[in-house]
Amino acid sequence: MSKTIHNNKYQALVQELTQERVRLNISQGELAEQVGLNQSDISKIEKFERRLDVLEFSQILSALRIKENLRLQAIVREFTGGQHD
Repeated sequence: MSKTIHNNKYQALVQELTQERVRLNISQGELAEQVGLNQSDISKIEKFERRLDVLEFSQILSALRIKENLRLQAIVREFTGGQHD
């Protein structure tokens, strides 16, 4: 069984989160500060060198204002099988 970090769905989700961060003009450092990580942690997550854990995922969704973003909501819903609102 391959590691989650190499899973296509996981990589697609991280890519979408990264694109949304960039679209919102939030730097890796700013996002890291909002979620309690280091900038290097965000960089490693975005380069698939470090796995995003569920609590970090939730904090990143909040930082990226998922409640205001229907496109990101749809992506998360697809990834989680509709279990996140």
